[in-house]
Amino acid sequence: MKHRIKRLDFNVAYACNLSCKGCISLSDFDRRGVESLKDIKEQCATWSKILDPSVISIFGGEPLMHPRIKQVLEIIRESWPNAMIRLITNGYLLRKYDPEMWFTFGSLEMQVSIHRQDHEKLITDEIKKIVAQRKGWKAHRNIVEGHKQLELTNDKLTIYKSKFKTFVMPYRLENGELKPFNSDPKKAHSICGSPNTPILYRNKLYKCAPLPNILELDKGKHYKYKGTDANGDVATLVANIDKPESVCAMCPESQDHSVDHFKKENVHVKNID
Repeated sequence: MKHRIKRLDFNVAYACNLSCKGCISLSDFDRRGVESLKDIKEQCATWSKILDPSVISIFGGEPLMHPRIKQVLEIIRESWPNAMIRLITNGYLLRKYDPEMWFTFGSLEMQVSIHRQDHEKLITDEIKKIVAQRKGWKAHRNIVEGHKQLELTNDKLTIYKSKFKTFVMPYRLENGELKPFNSDPKKAHSICGSPNTPILYRNKLYKCAPLPNILELDKGKHYKYKGTDANGDVATLVANIDKPESVCAMCPESQDHSVDHFKKENVHVKNID
């Protein structure tokens, strides 16, 4: 049985060129490496028979740190030919790629998140290089889930320049250890930044993006959740995608634990700062 879902995050990189306080991928810890092409192919072959997402978000870490990101996108496009592919990036590494490349993957969305107010022009200039490759763009400014967004649309590519500003920390840090908040799951879920987006991470499916990242660093000390493999109870996970569950108690139930990612002191850009 193939499960139809709205969106799937697909983790392809653990390393990031940023170190952001409170990052849901824990970029402020020593995260390294990327998924091999072999593993990505195997995951796509397996999960494309199980999940039918409308949107697949290419997630990290920073996906543009993957040295073969072009092949990664091609493999995912071949596996899910009807899905919208959305590349999630902080934009700093766009300078390393030929702007023409982004028009070659069929229907592609690029979400560029602005993390530092003082670096916005730097990222905007990279976006302009891509836009300059084609004519006929349509521009639209709006507010999406509380954050400002500029949407640039062409027939082969849509670029979202997103300004999230604040992120809710998904963990407590106590004596150098990650610990859950033990919140009311319903309240925590109500302020969640991605309450309806499971993630495919090392060939297992998890309810949300912070979970596998935290579990990998915690090593079973304070968190007991287990990911679902292809032979597991995928149907139950899918049925509860947008619902609060006991695991949601790990996150805070108040915006008081939000971190401002426009502030320089909360976001370190490697090789720039």
